[in-house]
Amino acid sequence: MLEKNLRQSMLSSIKAQMNPHFLFNALNTIQSYILTEDKDNAANYLSKFSKLTRKILEMSDKERVSLQEEIDALILYIELEKMRFDDLNFTIQIAKDLNPEKVGIPSMIIQPYVENAIKHGLLHKPSDKNLSIHIHRKEQILIIEIEDNGIGRVRSEQINKNKPHHSFAAQANMKRIELLNLEKNNIGVAYTDKYDSGNQATGTLVTIQIPLEA
Repeated sequence: MLEKNLRQSMLSSIKAQMNPHFLFNALNTIQSYILTEDKDNAANYLSKFSKLTRKILEMSDKERVSLQEEIDALILYIELEKMRFDDLNFTIQIAKDLNPEKVGIPSMIIQPYVENAIKHGLLHKPSDKNLSIHIHRKEQILIIEIEDNGIGRVRSEQINKNKPHHSFAAQANMKRIELLNLEKNNIGVAYTDKYDSGNQATGTLVTIQIPLEA
């Protein structure tokens, strides 16, 4: 029963990442490039979109993937979003003592939190949208930090409170983590709301901790 529930939750998480809303936005972006006869951007966007779709389909049957595979898919996803939001800047830093080809993690576990950072933290920020992903280790724990300088969770909730399923990807992933932890994986996710000296929201930090296999 646990294996069945895990598989169903994984599928829900995958569907959340390629949900109709994302597909709709992607196709609209391609259409806008075509209508403005911007053939280069249309071709570039379509190429990245097809690569991302292929990667997600390839990863959909895997319970674990290498950190490198996860990062490759993440870069494609963020680059697609960057083509829609010109002022979106992102960095991905991996500690030198980590070999991403050798580190295994549950497949597509990072993307929902990156999606949340972009669509709920950064989307409503007027300019200078910054996203950083820092991956390092502390002893036998892999630590993934996803930080944005967006409007913060409180304001985002106020804006999205009347929109159904606005955080479905993260909710599906949390359920999946709960099921993974029943097998003693001990994966942890923590949120830190950032504020300036005037108590104004300055973004959100999400920290994911994944025990490394020996």
